[in-house]
Amino acid sequence: MARKRIIQLMVAFFVVLWAFGPAHGVSEIRIGVIGPTTGWATMFGQNNLDGVKLALSEKDYKFKGTPIKIFTEDTKADVEVMRTKLDSLKNRDKVHMIIGPCLGHEGMAAVDWAARNPEVPVLVGYSAPEDMTMRKATYSLVRPGWTGAQVIFDFGKFCAKDLKYKKIIIVGQDYAYPWDQAAGFIRGFLENGGEKVERIWSPVEAVDFSSIMAKLAGMAKEYDAVLCNCGGAQVVAFFKQWQQFGLDKLYPQILGQANVPLTPMLAEMGDTLLGVYSSLHYYDGDPSPANVKFRESYHKAFGYYPSVISVQGYDCVNVAFKAMEAIDGKVDDPKAFIAAVRNVKMTADESPRGPFYFDKFGNPVQNIYIKKVVKQDGRLMNIAVKTYKDVSQFGPYADMPEKYMAAPETTRDYPPGDKASYFKEIEKYFGKDYVEKLEKNKGWPD
Repeated sequence: MARKRIIQLMVAFFVVLWAFGPAHGVSEIRIGVIGPTTGWATMFGQNNLDGVKLALSEKDYKFKGTPIKIFTEDTKADVEVMRTKLDSLKNRDKVHMIIGPCLGHEGMAAVDWAARNPEVPVLVGYSAPEDMTMRKATYSLVRPGWTGAQVIFDFGKFCAKDLKYKKIIIVGQDYAYPWDQAAGFIRGFLENGGEKVERIWSPVEAVDFSSIMAKLAGMAKEYDAVLCNCGGAQVVAFFKQWQQFGLDKLYPQILGQANVPLTPMLAEMGDTLLGVYSSLHYYDGDPSPANVKFRESYHKAFGYYPSVISVQGYDCVNVAFKAMEAIDGKVDDPKAFIAAVRNVKMTADESPRGPFYFDKFGNPVQNIYIKKVVKQDGRLMNIAVKTYKDVSQFGPYADMPEKYMAAPETTRDYPPGDKASYFKEIEKYFGKDYVEKLEKNKGWPD
């Protein structure tokens, strides 16, 4: 009888274990990863995915003994495809979280999807339109990344105050992320002594810039520098034609948006990018132990050095793990999980980019680095020439986010690019006192 009773208890135990999984949560943690892994934007999706894989491999694809499985989907840089893939990850694969998307024009569609599917936490991979975590913010979506404007506000200031430029031309791809980069730069530039920013837009996948190059040649006497506001294959095409048309002889400096001097671009374009200034929340030449370890581990695993996109995938996983620690792995409770994600604080020892924490909208407050491409030990890399600490996604407007969000959303033409019109516009939302203070102090405080 005693033996029979023991057998019955053992059977009951395994039935309960089968039904409810491990004591700390589910029997398998399922992570969906989306991004373009084919087409013109392959670099973005693949770098993000490799960052995810590295972080998981460092944890042996387990959380406290619970196995982790990833499900990958190629968005093909197409918003409609992405929506279908998101549905598949949720309904077919039953994932507990999704890491992605990776492109600007996918971002707002992902927010809409997250709002309709709040039971699936979304940790944004690399997509940077500001309204993902501002005017259209939804609780289930957290971005362990950046906004296009956040990382470039201070670059505008740097170009005006440190480089002493007065007039800049921005040439960019015509969609939401480059619009945000242009807007952030314009604010920093015009509020700190710059006089004018001219914007020239091109189709997203365009690689023929001949007509734009001819236009730039005719504007060279009036403007100080050109800022390339492109990404991926368009960067290669732009810089190649820049030299073919002799514009490197007409302009003393070419500047880059965040995605121009990424590590893959440095490897592909070589010395063409030497001396290019840009800004971002990560720089590959960071000598911190966390970044050195990350770069070497990544290179060993994949045969190439990581970019900031890789950092995003890597950090998404590590943020998720810190959140899972807080809820003992109960990822089947999405409300508790996303609340834990929002409370995560990363230290300089835990992230290659440096410390960061999330604001109430789900976007990091973090360091922003003004970078310059140099050659060290025979290899091109970005070094930091200036660091701005604890920068909010609202930049210099961190103490008045509601006023910032009351202004119109960024578009291809907003905010205005000439100083007089711009100051008249910001007075409507930030007040006359703000404008007078800018004029009195000749810009933002250092």
